[in-house]
Amino acid sequence: MDKKEIKRQLDEMLDAGRSKSETFKAFSGGAVKDRVLAYWIGSRIDPQLRRQHARKVTILIVLTCIQALLGALAGFFMGLDISVGFALVFTLIAAGIPLLFAWGFYKYSAQAYTIYVILTLSQISRLFKGYSEDPVSTLIGAGLTLAMVFFVAWLKTKLFPDLGFIGSKKIKGQFAFSN
Repeated sequence: MDKKEIKRQLDEMLDAGRSKSETFKAFSGGAVKDRVLAYWIGSRIDPQLRRQHARKVTILIVLTCIQALLGALAGFFMGLDISVGFALVFTLIAAGIPLLFAWGFYKYSAQAYTIYVILTLSQISRLFKGYSEDPVSTLIGAGLTLAMVFFVAWLKTKLFPDLGFIGSKKIKGQFAFSN
């Protein structure tokens, strides 16, 4: 069996009501590495968790769209200093990236949550770049950004309880699933 066939069968088994642990044991040691298999199972959203946290995901999407709007405005005015063409390019980039994350959050993609947290945390040092000129605005912006990152990370743990920060959770060397 190839990877697509295994993934299709995995989805069918989980849709039929089999537990995540049983499904993992059924495919473990096969053509797909166990860590990949565990990630596929862990990154699959549970319909009950989806319903339970739908309002929080909607809030996250609205906040991300606001972030995209603010980024588009900032990109437009930064690019306008150079030329109209740069204003358009900067606007599209500054709005496009947050909108891609909003789409990933809407589709309940575990990768979107992980990548958002990693990329934002990698830019932490840039948050404090203008601190000497305007410390209050810098601290407010940094606080809002960190609050957003922690909200995304917290929501990821609620939606995907079988995933750790980057990969699947292991307990005593074994992949652990909430059934």
